[in-house]
Amino acid sequence: MYDSKLAFQIKKLLSDDNVNRLKIKDISKAIKVRKHKHKDLIDTLFKLAKDNKIKLKNRRYSSYAKPNYIEGIFDARPLAKNKSFAFVITDEFDIYISSEDTMNAYHDDEVLVEVKYSKNQKRYGTITKIIKRNRELFVGQIQEYHGNYFLIPDNSRIHTNFKINDLATASIQDKVVLKITNWGNRELQRLPVGNIVEILGKAGNPEVEILSIIRNYELPLAFPGSVIKEVTDLSDEITEEEINKRKDFRKLATFTIDPASAKDFDDAISLEKTDNNWRLYVHIADVAHYVKQDSLLFKEAVKRGNSYYFPKKVIPMLPEKISNKICSLRPFEDKLTISVITDFNESFQIILQEVCESIINSNARFSYDEIDLIFEDSSPDIPEEIAKILNKMKTLSSALSEQRKKHGYLRFDLPEPEFIFDDKGYIFDIKRSMETESHRLIENFMLIANEFIAKQLSHQNTIYRVHEKPDDEDIIKIKDLSEKHNLKFPLGKSLNYAFQELLNSMPDNDYHRVFDRIILRNLKKAKYQTENFGHFGLGIKTYTHFTSPIRRLCDLIVHHQTKQKLISSQNTFTQKKLSDLANIASEKELIADYAEREVDNKNKLTFIKKKLGETFSGIIIGMNNSSLFVELDKYPITGLIPFSSLKKDYYQFYKQYLRLIGKRTGRIFKLTDKVEVLISRVDNDVYFQLIGE
Repeated sequence: MYDSKLAFQIKKLLSDDNVNRLKIKDISKAIKVRKHKHKDLIDTLFKLAKDNKIKLKNRRYSSYAKPNYIEGIFDARPLAKNKSFAFVITDEFDIYISSEDTMNAYHDDEVLVEVKYSKNQKRYGTITKIIKRNRELFVGQIQEYHGNYFLIPDNSRIHTNFKINDLATASIQDKVVLKITNWGNRELQRLPVGNIVEILGKAGNPEVEILSIIRNYELPLAFPGSVIKEVTDLSDEITEEEINKRKDFRKLATFTIDPASAKDFDDAISLEKTDNNWRLYVHIADVAHYVKQDSLLFKEAVKRGNSYYFPKKVIPMLPEKISNKICSLRPFEDKLTISVITDFNESFQIILQEVCESIINSNARFSYDEIDLIFEDSSPDIPEEIAKILNKMKTLSSALSEQRKKHGYLRFDLPEPEFIFDDKGYIFDIKRSMETESHRLIENFMLIANEFIAKQLSHQNTIYRVHEKPDDEDIIKIKDLSEKHNLKFPLGKSLNYAFQELLNSMPDNDYHRVFDRIILRNLKKAKYQTENFGHFGLGIKTYTHFTSPIRRLCDLIVHHQTKQKLISSQNTFTQKKLSDLANIASEKELIADYAEREVDNKNKLTFIKKKLGETFSGIIIGMNNSSLFVELDKYPITGLIPFSSLKKDYYQFYKQYLRLIGKRTGRIFKLTDKVEVLISRVDNDVYFQLIGE
């Protein structure tokens, strides 16, 4: 007979955290059941188990654990790659979610997960609630199937298509923005449904493709009317009163060096000889003079976080009147600046530095290409005075580069794609943009200014540019990689020295093409924060961003703090406010990276589609358990060779050695191997066919 008193004692016993699964005799002994009550104990246990009040497994009883709920962010990337699982990312750990247990969550949604169990140090769970949708607007292309219309999302992290309620005035192959009205039901195999709220244009048009990415990342194209009015009211006239407050460097030979396509020139440089010393001036546009802390302009800059740069299109952090006119250090115009002045001795060691509010008038605007021609003595039209200054700057820059190396600076060889467009805006070529002497010169001079300002502000609350050292686990991965490919990675000395030796031990450019990327992926990403942990990659202990206030939020804030220190020694930014702004700057930088990379990838796919069926040489830069990854020599484009396309042998992938070995022929594929490939297919990825297969 069921006994409620026994039931209470049993449940209390099994709920004890120190009690594991118990047999009947263990329970009887623990709660001291007398012989005449033994049958009642069995009946009570049976009913409790039947009613799911306690758990029975293998003749042992235990308590049902309390549901373990945790909030996290849904990561649907595996689902989007046709895997049968996804993850929920939490602050402490990742939770594995089977595709059947994802409800109708989509990538980056905030969700509630019930953690079911742990196995092999991994946690497994089920999504029980969608707390907050990451987005309700999706960008994609319209396709028709059996009389129904669907949106094929541009975002590669979205794992389903969406059904369209009504085409309205849109047509097949249009790029549109869809607003979700019903999120569907995965269990009933019902897709989400939505309405078209914007037609962007025909898919494939370069401008439409960039616009689709801008909409996908919800980047702000237009400035609010109130912000435009505030800018309109700004005067570009510089009063005598303001000039008298500043150091006047208008007679100093000054110029800017930027990409040829740039319109926002926020830094200029000067160099002069003083007795036996060198004096370097780094002049930065005084944006903080015009964009006050309490202004709508500043609030809009915080909202945007930084400027976004795409081929042939820029979404600026500040309106054009400021970014391209008032604050842009254009030649032959008086401009307000903040100048960092650095004195070097004959050995190029810093002996004195200061910062001041200033006014300049740039003598010339140069592109990087023009400066490189001057350094090669291939530009006869340059004024002799400017040429002399530039060559002195080159000497100083070379000395600074050597000093940086001694401090642990890590230089990676990672060229960016440079797209060449025809008159109609279509890409007809892609090149690799290489770092040259002119790029290194500007970088060295900007590092001097940034490091000095960081040290000046380090005695108060400020924002640092932080790049932490890699974790031990990542160091072990790199050590293992270096040993397998006969590269040096001596961990006996400083970690920076070990990485320098690793990069220097690569025998040729092909190795850099392969291993620089792999090494960088195992390093942490730089970010903005109020705690100073130094900058590992630069080998600098105290560092910030100061030299680009037109296009970066951090620099604008640091300018305000620098001016406050110069004028009043008062810091109007609280620790919490700075921390919030640092988080915003880091978050928006990530969005810019993702968006700009996606535009680049889309442009590459559009370009390489025209090369279908053509053959190219390339180099193996990576591999996984299903494909080889090859980067073309002629173009900075990477594609994959599926193992399934290698028909002449059965290949075994050895992950620990990063080798693919044919069982019959013994043919080996490894990193840095040269191969000939044919472009066989282009969709969301580029697929190669190995020549000879």
